[in-house]
Amino acid sequence: MANQDKILRELTNEVNRLTKENEYLKSPLYHWDIIESIKGSYSVLLNPPLVAFNTTINQKASGFKININDIVCILSDGKTKWIYFNRKQQSVDGKLLVSDKLSFTGNIEEFLLTYDKPKVHLCQISRSEAVNLNYYQLNSKVVQLLGKNNPQNSCNTLTMSPNFKKEFIERKAALENIISFQKIQFRGI
Repeated sequence: MANQDKILRELTNEVNRLTKENEYLKSPLYHWDIIESIKGSYSVLLNPPLVAFNTTINQKASGFKININDIVCILSDGKTKWIYFNRKQQSVDGKLLVSDKLSFTGNIEEFLLTYDKPKVHLCQISRSEAVNLNYYQLNSKVVQLLGKNNPQNSCNTLTMSPNFKKEFIERKAALENIISFQKIQFRGI
């Protein structure tokens, strides 16, 4: 009998433990914790840390710490690609440089893979152009800059290649969903 009582007590304790765990999993506190965790992950996507970017000016090296959110567009001029920013960037090492336009060589696809791995901010719209989804809207066959985010007016209206249109629309919608999720204030939970 003592053995059966022991087994019964253990089973009763296990049932009580599982009941408490089940109540927690159904509780608003658990759901709040999950939502806050997800919102934190999305926050990092929308506000990534600064990344190192190196370029040369008159054959002198300069290093920058750039914020992907500050990039308005990337345009190709032959082998040289130009990154346009919504505000001036200042070099952190090498030759002192302050500019809202920086250059690199290489291709746009590699730049996007290196600097925007989650594919949240920058989207290629043609073989020679990429834009920041935050700053553009699609109007038929062109993307137009929203507001005055480019001091040089170099990328106010850009032609969208049909090959990239579907991806632009999908990624713009996904970005808007992430932003709207971030704005939700879960009241009453």
